[in-house]
Amino acid sequence: MGMIEEYILETPEKMKYIVEKAEELFSEVVKKEVNKIIITGSGTSFHSGIQMADQMQKIMNIEVHAMYPFMINDETFINDSSKTLVIGISQGGSSYSTYNAMKLAKANGCLTASMAGCKSAYIDEQADFILTVYCGEELAGAKTKGYYCTKLNLLLFSLHYSLNNKLISERQFEEKIEQIRDSISRFSGVHKAAAEWIDKNSEALKDSKEIRVTGPASLYGDVLESALKQLETLRCPVTGYEFEEFIHGIYNAINENSTVFILDNGQESRSKKMKEVLSTWSDNIYLISNKDKEADLYLPTTDYVDMETFNFIIPMQLICDKIPTLRGVDPSAPKDPQFHMKLGSKKFNK
Repeated sequence: MGMIEEYILETPEKMKYIVEKAEELFSEVVKKEVNKIIITGSGTSFHSGIQMADQMQKIMNIEVHAMYPFMINDETFINDSSKTLVIGISQGGSSYSTYNAMKLAKANGCLTASMAGCKSAYIDEQADFILTVYCGEELAGAKTKGYYCTKLNLLLFSLHYSLNNKLISERQFEEKIEQIRDSISRFSGVHKAAAEWIDKNSEALKDSKEIRVTGPASLYGDVLESALKQLETLRCPVTGYEFEEFIHGIYNAINENSTVFILDNGQESRSKKMKEVLSTWSDNIYLISNKDKEADLYLPTTDYVDMETFNFIIPMQLICDKIPTLRGVDPSAPKDPQFHMKLGSKKFNK
């Protein structure tokens, strides 16, 4: 078992801890009047925001947007921004781009909050509210447990804010918490199914030359994160697309060298047909589903659609632990451990 899988297996207990600590963590920020939220971060941090933004917006009944730090400038805040909350995310806590986006937001009158995976993070310096993600240290270059824990932190913030401001009832709040707990309880079963499937298909996966990941809009952040993690660890070309975007041109690039993962949660009726069509061009088309028991990999996830995101990406991450070593790559170590120092992109090399 590699370092990445060890972190994956730590995730359920970290998530339980985050649920228990949430009321205390969010006790001050929930008192503020907020009419718009911008979530900003790069890579995995951005993907956590884009995966949770719609659900947060539905719960809170306010605008919630996920934006890369480079997208944020003075024109982002053209109106009164005193009730805009900008949440900066950086698991290592030292991203200059996130720090600078938060600094710009403060200069434009916004409220700011930080979500870092450690205490005393660099981005905390620009935060009115420090909302630490209690995922614990993650030394592997390709982050996994931090992704789940950041998504959970965002969701819990929206729930506690809404409960405190009477946007949802106590009963609705408790129902969501129980749904979260259900998704946590399914983690080990999904991990077991994924591990067995990967072991059976390791030879084909080892020889992947280029990879595409696609799935429905409700899993878009997970699709992007799956692609990023596999690109980081397998070190071959990998891209991720929402299902409708994939069929608008991307399919043209699929050939006998292609590996395609189709994530299917039942919200896109053409997923199985996609596998059938693409399988005439490549032998490495994999349907991963929690609805279709005849899929290449069936996942025993939670039945709550909003919580599937805490289960669905497990096999995509597990590939990143088990397959790179077969390709002669240490997946826990970046190709250049000093890359961020050389580029000046982080204050600390985390």
